[in-house]
Amino acid sequence: MIVVLKIILVLVLLGIAAATLFIGGLALWAKNYKLGIPASGIGILALIEIYETITYAHPLLFWLIFIAFVLMGVAATLYVMEPELGVIDWFKSPEKLIKEGKKDKAAIKYRRKKMWREAAKLYEELGWYTSASICYEELGDWKEVARLYEMLAEKEEHGDYYLRRAKEIYEEKLGDLRKAAEILEKLAQIEEWYWDDAAKMWEKVGDKERALKCWETALEVNRRRAEEEDGVFWSDVADICERLGRIDEAIEAYKKFLDYAIKMDEEEGKGWIRHVAETYYALYRLTKDEEYKKKGDEAFEKYKAYLDEVVVDENYKKELLEEVKRWLKERVELEI
Repeated sequence: MIVVLKIILVLVLLGIAAATLFIGGLALWAKNYKLGIPASGIGILALIEIYETITYAHPLLFWLIFIAFVLMGVAATLYVMEPELGVIDWFKSPEKLIKEGKKDKAAIKYRRKKMWREAAKLYEELGWYTSASICYEELGDWKEVARLYEMLAEKEEHGDYYLRRAKEIYEEKLGDLRKAAEILEKLAQIEEWYWDDAAKMWEKVGDKERALKCWETALEVNRRRAEEEDGVFWSDVADICERLGRIDEAIEAYKKFLDYAIKMDEEEGKGWIRHVAETYYALYRLTKDEEYKKKGDEAFEKYKAYLDEVVVDENYKKELLEEVKRWLKERVELEI
């Protein structure tokens, strides 16, 4: 048994010696003496311990080196588990670390003890708002999480991500639709397509005045994008005009989108005929012109033929057709 243990110990020490001497040699060659000298020293100690393990010539030396390796192993394990904490600070209380001015390490100790609120407060004092928000998430304190995300949005370069997260929390976790709407307005200052979402949220809140302001801004944005970027935005212009009761403007916008959709269907196909059908039906709803309904029916038949060609899964095909029918029933009050 002793022989087997000796063999195992020698093999482990050989591995340590080879690794540390190789690293130490490279570090010394690169003139990195802070790494090279300690690594080489550990390698030499490992070689000495191999000799002592085989010969047991100096028992005291054998046990001193053995204990040193055990302590180094423990220290290395603690370091790997929490490299930011350090070996010595592992054995200090959070309160002592705070007195020493090591709030970051005290927060780690609190976190390991699952004292999330104490850790969060320290992280916030340090300005580490992301770490603080993670701790509040563990507590389920979503109000604090949202507050910190708003602070991060002001400080970080990509603040839109944190605003989106804050909006989700206010809407889904806290049910605070007013705050969610305010966040969406802030998002719209960064990414202008959020004006539509802000308007819809204010409608949910019941604030018609702020909803109207957002819809007016969204209309300006979409009209500009339709004229300068892509005709696909005429659909959004038409939808917003209709919401605002500007029926004549909505009709003109739908006609422009119809021209765009017909052109895209001729050039690319790819299901654009569905948008052609929906737009004809939308114009029929607003004008009551039967010619639009007739053309809508023709386009819808073409869409069904298109699905027969490209969609293999019958269930998926049925789902797509039902989607159009639902849209017609809800928006056009028409069943086909």
